[in-house]
Amino acid sequence: MRFPEELLLLLHSEESGYFVAIPEWRMSCAMAGGVLLDLSLENRVDADLDSLVLVDPTPTGDSLLDPTLEELAREEKVRAPRYWVERIARRADEISDEAIRRLVDKGIFESEAGGFWTLSKKVTRTGHYPLVDGTAGEEIKSRVFRALFDGEVPEPRDVALIGLVNYCGGFRAMLEPEEYEEAEGLIELWSGMDLIARAIAMAVRDSYLPPQSMRAARRRPMPGVSLWDMIRSKSFRSGNLPKFVAETASELGPVFRLNVPGRNMVVLAGIETNRWVAKKGRSHLRTRDYLEDFQAEWGTARSIASMDGADHFRMRRIVRAGNSQSVVKDRLDEVFALGRRSFDGWGIGKVLPGEMACQRLLGEQIAPLSVSMEPSGILDDLLKFEYRALLVHGHRMLPRFMLRTPRMRRYKKRVLELYARIHASHTPGQREGKRRDLVDDLMDLHQADPQFLPETDLGFAFIAPIIAGHYLGSAMAFAVYELLKNPGCRKQIAAEADALFEGGDPAAEDLDASATDATRRFAMEVLRLHPVIPVHMRTAMNSFEVEGIEVPAHSTVLVAFPATHYMEEYFPDPETFDIDRHAEPRNEHRQTGAYVPFGVGTHVCGGQGWTRFQMAANLLLVARHLELELVPRDYRLKLSSLPKTCPDRNFKFRVTGHRHPLEPAT
Repeated sequence: MRFPEELLLLLHSEESGYFVAIPEWRMSCAMAGGVLLDLSLENRVDADLDSLVLVDPTPTGDSLLDPTLEELAREEKVRAPRYWVERIARRADEISDEAIRRLVDKGIFESEAGGFWTLSKKVTRTGHYPLVDGTAGEEIKSRVFRALFDGEVPEPRDVALIGLVNYCGGFRAMLEPEEYEEAEGLIELWSGMDLIARAIAMAVRDSYLPPQSMRAARRRPMPGVSLWDMIRSKSFRSGNLPKFVAETASELGPVFRLNVPGRNMVVLAGIETNRWVAKKGRSHLRTRDYLEDFQAEWGTARSIASMDGADHFRMRRIVRAGNSQSVVKDRLDEVFALGRRSFDGWGIGKVLPGEMACQRLLGEQIAPLSVSMEPSGILDDLLKFEYRALLVHGHRMLPRFMLRTPRMRRYKKRVLELYARIHASHTPGQREGKRRDLVDDLMDLHQADPQFLPETDLGFAFIAPIIAGHYLGSAMAFAVYELLKNPGCRKQIAAEADALFEGGDPAAEDLDASATDATRRFAMEVLRLHPVIPVHMRTAMNSFEVEGIEVPAHSTVLVAFPATHYMEEYFPDPETFDIDRHAEPRNEHRQTGAYVPFGVGTHVCGGQGWTRFQMAANLLLVARHLELELVPRDYRLKLSSLPKTCPDRNFKFRVTGHRHPLEPAT
């Protein structure tokens, strides 16, 4: 194991699912120092406080070390270790990415959605890393902490590692103040014994940031787009915000300002900014601010959507099982039965409001699966209240009194009644012998830690999946539209559905990748071309630099993650609906940071597996049973962009007949 790998393991926090908070420049210097230490142990370099000398330029065959070795070989002048630490620190992201990949490959780290990393169960259970080169290594924290708290003399390699962590500020970040005070003497003793670690100390001593000469060369002024430019844009006027942002980014670059009176709004749009948010957004972007008033309207102080850091990671782990696709797979028979019941209510010949019909279809499935009760007619009221609350608090487009009208008060009363019904139905006695659901997990957390999840926050947590289902319903509405506009795709999906349903309803394992190939790729293309959430709004809690532009603290940051879906360089002819993008040899969706329908960063949708599977199941069900037509037949899609992107109210369809009866085959 190399020093950068061990450094990450030592600084990893199981509580937050990431690494302890250290200023970025200091962490970059530590990663650079780790590479130099490894090159020293490989007898490629030799160093003292004043100079670092290349001893042997022969490649090591290690992709973590050889890029630095090549840099050293190209430099004719002898430089001090500090110079090389600063120079290599520019590639710290590449070094850390490679180190994390290795830790995953070795079975030490496991990745989780949102860019979180946890130690594998085997490591946490045994206290040792899996076999590497025939030996099992003892967990790094145990070794280092014995040297710091028990007085055990560390191995020379651990001495160097202690110096790396100390000089980047790692021990102060990972230890409680009293623990650091207890260990400080030994930390300083061991840290002073390694020359390269001392060089790192010199590199970071005076600043939390890279040297000014390195930053000034990269930085450039932030371009801006005026309100008039926005209004003149056909894409903006049509409600296609991802396309508008993609067009603007192609002209101004991936970071630009919206010059809206009274608002300091910065847009991040592009594959590199998506990757930046995924890696570093957690240290610079805060979610809470724009959700506070919205959540208060529902009677809650905070939710998983507004949590950041360790609290958000903890909550994600609690709700992971209840939001996973295994819930849908385990109860696929119920999904099919509920879907057919909705189809029966649609009737034949009746004109249906497209988006509302699809939201009811999905919502009537999600509620029983997530909270173990049918919504009993409350879905429409819930949707209307959410819609108004987002316009008032999320987008600031309506005054607050618009949530105090008699109709909105009635809707809110029904929402509060739903809270109470769900709560009352999840007592131990009521739940005995029943399938465990998301609410059971939330109730257990509330009982175990009522401060972290108080009773005042339970209600909104209960119905969050139902609210999220409205967004899935909008995506399903786009899918129905594309089915009707692309008869070739519809024929392929119908063929897959007929093969699966011919002998009766299929089991979850029957809906594998080969049996649902066209359906799966169709759903992927719907999510690419029609992202329901066009932007994530964040607050810059710390200033940061991305793509050579500095974004000041307190800025409102619009992470326009799906703008890449409309960029020609990643998706040729991006406005064309083409499911072959997602097949060999094109595989356009596999470009990291380009295909991101579920968001980027720590708040990436935790229910994306559920979404993909439920959407595919319903597409198959529609294709199996229903003959549909647009109303009018020549309808062309128009968008409504607030409070989310969805088909406009003129999108309607009619069931003209049934391809197969609304009963499962026997």
